[in-house]
Amino acid sequence: MEEKELENLLPKEDSWLEKRENGMLLSDHHIKTLAKNNIDYKKYNNIKELLFAINEMDIDEDDELEQVARELDEMDYYHK
Repeated sequence: MEEKELENLLPKEDSWLEKRENGMLLSDHHIKTLAKNNIDYKKYNNIKELLFAINEMDIDEDDELEQVARELDEMDYYHK
């Protein structure tokens, strides 16, 4: 495999999960997408509350926010 192909297989730098000050595991990409949609993740105590706020919005028009919601839902499901 060429170096360029290998780079595409590695996770992007902004996709690494980090524990945030409110205890949630979020990537920089998640935070950027939420901010772009005027959602302040710091206002929520856990992923369930954040997901509830996201689902209250009309996310069908924003594929990126919909993807973040799916990722957060999956993380919440598997981290019980």
